Amino acid sequence: MNKAFGVLLHGDEDAGVQQHFADSSFPTQEHIDWILSALMRCSLGLNEDELEQRCNIRRRHILQV
Repeated sequence: MNKAFGVLLHGDEDAGVQQHFADSSFPTQEHIDWILSALMRCSLGLNEDELEQRCNIRRRHILQV
């Protein structure tokens, strides 16, 4: 049976990439507050497009909330 080995190299920039993904995995409290405020002001509710326009927040962040 043939064997293979792999080597994982870690560079300084890797910490920044990992931090970016950690920071963008959850919505910010500010985004949560904006979205909740917009929803409370509208008695009929808002869809994702309307929230995106009113709050100026990207759809992926809206979906996280």
